[in-house]
Amino acid sequence: MIALDYSEFDKQLQSGHKFLITAHRYPDTDAIGSCLALGHYLQSQSKDVYIWVDSNYLDQFSFLPGYDMVHADFPKHYKFDTCVVLDCSNLERVNYYQHIENASHAFKLINVDHHSDNNHFGDINVTKNISSVGELLYHYFDSISLSFSQDIAQCLYGAIAFDTGRFAFSNVTAHTLAAASTLVGCGATPYALSQAMDENKSLVDFELIKIAIDQLKIHKEKGYAYTVVPKSAPKGNIKIIDFIRQLGEDLDVFIVFQELKSERVKVNLRSKHHVDVSAFSQQFGGGGHQRAAGIVMEQSLDDCIASITSALDAL
Repeated sequence: MIALDYSEFDKQLQSGHKFLITAHRYPDTDAIGSCLALGHYLQSQSKDVYIWVDSNYLDQFSFLPGYDMVHADFPKHYKFDTCVVLDCSNLERVNYYQHIENASHAFKLINVDHHSDNNHFGDINVTKNISSVGELLYHYFDSISLSFSQDIAQCLYGAIAFDTGRFAFSNVTAHTLAAASTLVGCGATPYALSQAMDENKSLVDFELIKIAIDQLKIHKEKGYAYTVVPKSAPKGNIKIIDFIRQLGEDLDVFIVFQELKSERVKVNLRSKHHVDVSAFSQQFGGGGHQRAAGIVMEQSLDDCIASITSALDAL
């Protein structure tokens, strides 16, 4: 078990009655799997739980048990006494976080996160630079000797597997693999989860891959490559960044510029060896991990590309 003090976190989970659980905008399987695992646990303790993640694409997580517990609408009249924010380095990463900031009733804010640039925004902060929030929650449950239900095991395994690239990334440790082993022993099904995450692509996903390949730009002398997904592209579920990062050619940094609106661009960055993309992203208001980070930029696609590539060229 990792060395982390869960006492204040555990105390609030035991004393709280009504829980709002949320995660970052553009949620991934670590975010949703962790929300569901915590939700399943709290419900087993007879707590009132509402999981809120503002997203139009929650159906992509239908392979996780209890995914229909996640709601896209904020519960305006739900007087929660505890708000748990998962997988966010700062509160602003929650879509429409103002709903939380402007709540008129008293509540405890809990921050559970694994990003190295977390700003400890919670009344209670459970943070550690670790593979995933799924693993962070696993160690909490292990510390209280929880007997993992199959639903919790499935959700946590999916969360950990996703954020470790199916246990292939540099964030995997012996603790990560031991956690995964335990979860499989408790009913998690690696094959079925891997099929759901990796072998369930639609024709639209393949159209996106084609667009990404057509738009791919390689700057071999500078060691980076990027591609563009324009707002006119179809909406798929594939993570293009995980596709292009497979390119070799002695490249270190990979970027996807996804145009959301005419003046809004989502930027995903990955690095293989040398560049700390979290530190790089912070100059543009982004952040994340040393090898994986993201930014949302309020400017045109062309201006965004120019800003990022100029900074990379200088770096």
